[in-house]
Amino acid sequence: MTVHSLTHQPTFRIGPFPKELVIIGLLASLTVVGAMAGIGRLFAGLAASTALSDTYPWGIWIGFDFTLIAVAGVGFTMAFVVHVLHRHELQAVLRSALWAGLMGYTAVLLLLVLDLGRPDRFYHFLLYWNLHSPLFEISWCVLLYTTVLVIEVSPDLLRWLGWSRLLPWVARLMTPVTILGVTLSTLHQSTLGTLYLNMPHRLDPLWYTPYLPLLFLVSAVMVGFSLGLLTYQGACSIKAWRVDPRVIATLGKGMTLVATLYLLLKLAELAWSGELSRLTTLNRNTLLFGGELLIGVVLPVLLWWLLGWRRYPFVQWLAPLLVLLGVALNRFNATMFAQAMPTNVVYSPHILEWLSTIGVLAGATLGWYVGVRYLVRENR
Repeated sequence: MTVHSLTHQPTFRIGPFPKELVIIGLLASLTVVGAMAGIGRLFAGLAASTALSDTYPWGIWIGFDFTLIAVAGVGFTMAFVVHVLHRHELQAVLRSALWAGLMGYTAVLLLLVLDLGRPDRFYHFLLYWNLHSPLFEISWCVLLYTTVLVIEVSPDLLRWLGWSRLLPWVARLMTPVTILGVTLSTLHQSTLGTLYLNMPHRLDPLWYTPYLPLLFLVSAVMVGFSLGLLTYQGACSIKAWRVDPRVIATLGKGMTLVATLYLLLKLAELAWSGELSRLTTLNRNTLLFGGELLIGVVLPVLLWWLLGWRRYPFVQWLAPLLVLLGVALNRFNATMFAQAMPTNVVYSPHILEWLSTIGVLAGATLGWYVGVRYLVRENR
């Protein structure tokens, strides 16, 4: 053996671990842990696996359900803007937005199964119709709209499967399917607010109003633009696409205009009901109410328009994130924090509630990431 051969032995180096494998691995691990916690809840029952009670029947599952339904409004918002209003410059946002909507509604359905006292009877609303119940309409609309979202993302799946011949047929369905989806979304997004009209003595007057259905719908559109902004930037990062400043500007304008409308509606309703003076009194509820408006409405509008900071990338992420946080706080306020409860009742979520919720959220995020990374091909 020559000296040359000894000094030039092949070397093996471990390259950098792919970032996407880290992301997928982490989300998949959380999903598995959550699935195990969910199975434990289904076998153990509500009493053993949750901190819920007859006095405090709504916990974090319902809070996240109401939040996710609003957040998943990104699907119908972007589909309406692109297919019905023909704002085709936002076509680049549509695919990632529809995947976010589908994953959001899938997470909603999974959390509802966990929350049901008898999860084996989840299908009963299909067979036993209660036409006087707002939940009956919500259940049907959520189910049908989830089906609409599957149809809307089907072009990505068809391309991946190599069934391109079906694409023209699906394309012909998009406008009527979108109109159906917008109709279904308008119905159940507003009816979520209708649920609270049955409890005028349990919900604090800062939140209770006959106009809750309108406020819930407007806030869903507001968060739809916000999540559209986030999913577009996220998809561009994942796919290494160029971010179009015109798309960012259009989405930001839509977000702030709807946010301004929402703020005016909230303040006008408080003035009309004589509750506006309560905001000058500092207590737990006024702080929560002021927090959701300042964090989720005033601050994003201030950052985007009044200070003119929208050209900075961090503001393009921060402003929509603040809107999402504000809407989430609004839904948790209405569902949990602003509900009148006996002073001796304390709700501290069980570990299985937390783990199953985290697992569902991680699974939805994983589904969106995989869908955008491996199935979405369009950026125009």
